[in-house]
Parts: sequence; C-alpha cells; structure tokens
Amino acid sequence: MSDGSKTPSGSNVRNRSSSFCKINEIYLIGGYLREALHEADLIKDRKYHLRTYRSCIVGKDLIDWLVNNKHCDTRQSAIDGLLVLQQHSIIHHVCDDHDIKDQVLFYRFRRDDGTFTEDKDLTLFYKALELYKGLSSRNKKVIKSYQQDGELFRNAFRGSEFVDYVLNEGLVYSRDEAVSIGRSLLECDTIRHVTDDYHFRDDQRLLYQFTIDFSRQRYLSEVFNYVPRDHHLKSNNEPEAKHQFRFQTPPSSPVLVARQHNSTTEDSDSSRERRSSTTGSSDDRLRSLSGDSGNGTDSSETLIEKMNTPRSVLLRHATVDELESPDTPYVKQTIKIPSDPVGYGFVIRGDCPTYVQAVDPMGPAARAGLKIRQYIYSVNGQYVLRTDHKSVGKLIMQCVSYVNMIVMTHKRDAGM
Repeated sequence: MSDGSKTPSGSNVRNRSSSFCKINEIYLIGGYLREALHEADLIKDRKYHLRTYRSCIVGKDLIDWLVNNKHCDTRQSAIDGLLVLQQHSIIHHVCDDHDIKDQVLFYRFRRDDGTFTEDKDLTLFYKALELYKGLSSRNKKVIKSYQQDGELFRNAFRGSEFVDYVLNEGLVYSRDEAVSIGRSLLECDTIRHVTDDYHFRDDQRLLYQFTIDFSRQRYLSEVFNYVPRDHHLKSNNEPEAKHQFRFQTPPSSPVLVARQHNSTTEDSDSSRERRSSTTGSSDDRLRSLSGDSGNGTDSSETLIEKMNTPRSVLLRHATVDELESPDTPYVKQTIKIPSDPVGYGFVIRGDCPTYVQAVDPMGPAARAGLKIRQYIYSVNGQYVLRTDHKSVGKLIMQCVSYVNMIVMTHKRDAGM
C-alpha cells in the first residue's frame, strides 16, 4: 500500500482464506514426515526382482514407524492418513499400482523421485518454506523479536532485511524483484504485515511475519483436521471423487440476488405465476433475496446447494484500504447487468467489502461478465466498498430493469 495508508485500527486483522491454509498444512505434514523418515534412515534404495527402486520405504515398515512414534493411534488411522497424502500427490507406490497398504510394498515421496508437480501457488509456498529456513537460520537471524510502538512482535522481520537476504542469496537480480516476491507471499497469505496495515515494501520501519509456523513439529494424524469429515479416501483405481459443498448459514449469511429455476414438473400457469411473484414489489424481491420464500423453505440454501458453492470462494480477504490504495493489485471494471423475469443471478457475501460468492452460469450476470471473487465497488454510481452485503443487496434489488456496477478484480484473476 502507499505511504501513510493505514486501516482505522491496527488490530483489525484481515480474514484469511482457510482452504489455501489447509492445503499448505497438508503439504507441511507430508514434508515433515519425509524429513523425519530420511533422518531415521528408513528411506533407501531397495531391490526387487533384480530391479533397484531408489529412495523408497516399505509400507509395513512405514506404518510400524508411524504408530511407534505416536503419529497415529492405530495402523488403520495411519493408512487413512497416508491415503490423504497419496491423494495430494505427496507419496505414491513406486509403480503407481497400489494405494497405501499395510504390506511389503514399496512407496516413495514424489519429491524424492522428481514426479512431484507444483502449481504456481504451491511453488510459491515451497519458496516461502525455504525463505523461512534461511531467514531464521542462526548465521542470518533475520527473524527475531522486535519492540515497536510499545508492542512486542515475535518472529518478525523487517521488509528491507527480507529484500537484502533474497538479493544476497542470489535468488533475484534486483531489489524490485525481491519486493515482488514479498508481495506475492503477502497476497497468498503466507506472510503478513504485523498489524495488517501495509502491503509488502522495501522499508526498514515495516515489520512482517510468516502466517504459518514452519518450525512446529507436525504429526500425520493432523491431516484429519484439514479434510472434510466425509472425505472419500480414493485408491488409484477409483475415479476422481467430486467434492460436494453444502451451504450452512454462517453468522453473516450470503445474500442471494434472486434467481430461481423452474421445476420441470410445473405447468405453464404456475410457472408464470411464480415468475410474476419474483418481479413484484421490492419488498417481495427482497424476501426472495434473503431466502424467505414464504412457504417455510430457504430458497437461498436450495440454490446455493444446486450451485455447489463452498463457504467462501475468496483466496484471500482484501481490506477496503488495500482496495483503495493507489498500488492495489485490483483493477476496476464496469458491468451492466439486465434483469430477466427471475432476477440477476448471482450471490454476494461479505461486510466491507462485499464480494461475489457465486454466479448462476445460465443467468444474466454471467452473460454480462460478472465473476466470483470480484469485489463490488459501486452500485448505480453509489460507492459501497464500506457497506455490508445486506445493504448492497437492497441497492441492487431496487433496480427494476438493470443494474450498473463497478467491480474490482485481482490482476491474477483478470489475467494481467
């Protein structure tokens, strides 16, 4: 963010994306397990039928070690935990012929055999892990405790010292490139400004912290904290499982900009009657907006279940100050959405700022170019970044034929 731009209160901590943190924790658990098994000398080259399999471990020995070292209470829970790692492409059978079994079969970590594929976010995550190790090493000791403005910040580092380290290690060729790495880490919630007031900058005065405790010892049983309770443990021979997300009303529920689909069993008269009811007064439209259908059913829950919408689509929750900053990574776009007989066809959520949670792919909002994760900047010329989603929903529903909105999209999602 630009100089001098601060949130009203330094204690207002940004809400972070849980899904990204969960996947990182699973990879950290797998990484810790791999290092521990190497230290225990259980990962080694093994021969079978005159063929050598490098850097592998016997499934039965692995499960013995996990139970004996209190990673899991039972052999079955150890198998279940390893299946989670297998699904996340962390460990696999050396020939990919078996899922995890308590047998004399060879398994290997994909990082040991070069078959591990990393997407952009995961590559950045592992870069953060290596940076953490370097910044916290004894000879560098960039990460330490700082006293600032009467407050103690533990395990923090200065923005300028981060840039110095990245540059001196030869990871980049310029300070601007080092700042770019810091900004990327902050935007994916791997690091944060200690009071969430500033974006990453090459500044001696600004302190940052890693949001993940990379140094904490982790156990395999912890993977169950980061997968759904009904998580389907898939073997290699099974088709990829689809994750169904069900809507549960949170303390701050999303607002549905009404769009319901006609049942195929409805006759034309009842269909026209229901369409007419959704295009009636603003009060009627607002009841449909909030899910009060008048017959004891929650229309917003029904539609969101149909759309398989997770609790939040945000990769990271941006603050209003970040969106308003001159150096914000978000770009503005004007969208005009006409209303069809059953509404606009999108869901909004969030309080200061409001964002797009879901878009009906068959609705007018989708045709106009509205997308999930866009923040709503204004509605018909009225600034709404500091307005809660219910009030924004009322403004939208007051528009009878169309609504003009300015939305803000991260450059990552805008393809810039």
